[in-house]
Amino acid sequence: MILGSDVRSIRNRGGIDLVTATKLEYINRVIDECLSEDGEALELNGKFIGDEGVEALVSTNRNFDVENLDLSKNKLTWRGAHHLFASQQFNKLKRLYLGDNNISDRGLKALPEANFAGNLSLLDLRFNNIGPEGARAFVECDKFRKLQVLIFQENPIGDDPVITLAKAPAFANLRKLNLYRTDLSVKGIKTLAKSKVLQRVKHLNLARNYLNLDSAQYLAKTKTLVNIETLLMFDTGIGDAGVKAIMESEAFKKLKTLRVT
Repeated sequence: MILGSDVRSIRNRGGIDLVTATKLEYINRVIDECLSEDGEALELNGKFIGDEGVEALVSTNRNFDVENLDLSKNKLTWRGAHHLFASQQFNKLKRLYLGDNNISDRGLKALPEANFAGNLSLLDLRFNNIGPEGARAFVECDKFRKLQVLIFQENPIGDDPVITLAKAPAFANLRKLNLYRTDLSVKGIKTLAKSKVLQRVKHLNLARNYLNLDSAQYLAKTKTLVNIETLLMFDTGIGDAGVKAIMESEAFKKLKTLRVT
């Protein structure tokens, strides 16, 4: 039997959820252990708090001035993502790490509704089972104008969201774009190489995608991606001729690091 004094009832998009006093006590203890002294960073990486832990986190009466929130490796699904994105406690959040979870398309599609969406400068989404649908909803949103670092690594998003991203003015402040193993092909690279939006990108990770010599040649002929300092293209099919095309390209005069295999 659950007594009224033992639970806190909160209403969210999923209906009525019950957060026990025990869960609240536990999450408050975890917060105390993981909150930086200046209150600007909450490092919950690898705590495996799960969706219920995020629900408890946003159910506390605490006011956060957190700018960095790391929820990597916490076994989160779309449910935990929805709890976080519906919360009003993180309105100063600038850097959000959600890597190595399973928020999926359903979770990412709720991110534009978060009150901190317009403040984000870094978003790490690696290993989250995100596909074309979720990625497309994200890149079609115009709220992420302050975003400088975007990590899609190890999500099978494919070409279409990348093509949309390359044309979306909202992402003009990106400095680092990680598309490692995202099912990207020459189709996406062709548009990426012509992007006028991504002219500020300095770090571009295209490794472990379905790229060939044509991909390298499109990049070598770019007239806009001229500020790249680090280019990662290992485990692709660009070959020696592709490497030569990039190394001899007039576009990559600022290139300091090129990783290929």
